[in-house]
Amino acid sequence: MPRNAPSDRPKRKRKGNTVALVQERLRSMIIEFELRPGERLNEQYLSKSLNVGRTPLREAINRLYVEQLVEFEPNRGFFIRQVNVDEIEDLFEARGILEVGAVRLAVQLATDAQIQALADQWDAVLHDYGNANPDYLVEQDAVFHESLAALSGNSAILTFMRQINSRIHFVRWAGLHGDDRRRTFDEHKVILDAMKKRDEDLAASEMLAHVTHRRGGLRRAIADGLLMGLSRSAGAHRSPHDAKEGKNDDE
Repeated sequence: MPRNAPSDRPKRKRKGNTVALVQERLRSMIIEFELRPGERLNEQYLSKSLNVGRTPLREAINRLYVEQLVEFEPNRGFFIRQVNVDEIEDLFEARGILEVGAVRLAVQLATDAQIQALADQWDAVLHDYGNANPDYLVEQDAVFHESLAALSGNSAILTFMRQINSRIHFVRWAGLHGDDRRRTFDEHKVILDAMKKRDEDLAASEMLAHVTHRRGGLRRAIADGLLMGLSRSAGAHRSPHDAKEGKNDDE
């Protein structure tokens, strides 16, 4: 058969795409508390529930290990990372440094059209704010910060932002279910207004105030987030921790 001749065989899904999709699904399950802190990842259960082979599942889990969303115990397997209050506080401090740097770069490098597009996107969120589902608003809050990080033009900043967002999601979720949700969202508009004026110092100052204003009550927010997340998942279907792990065909 000639090298460039078309083949009648159906094309297989690209393995990389499958791993990425499984990784995203597992990440969502972790940050939404479908999988709880300290819970062991049962590969047999996850393989069946996600309809995926064991090889791409393991690769996805290993990627989450690199992101520090899961941890490994020899002879026991992978577990959802436990919440460490000191570590979460460090992440919020790192987030402040990262986001201030990101907004400065965005003011310097982003085009007027890019900044306006983000402003328009956020205006749409605020317009529907009153009728929006709280979970949708939490998602949009994270999207805003990641979109702004993308405007910095620095791919490493965006990667780190996504990793931090995954690990502090439950705190953001608790905060945006509270009384200061509208304040948080209005602060986004203030930041964008400073960016549109190309006022780098003002945008940086507003961003720093935005990401650190809750720091004084962060431990309380962490406790609230854990309580809400664990309560939310309490009635959900749990994977059988001690189920015998059988064999499953790899993709």
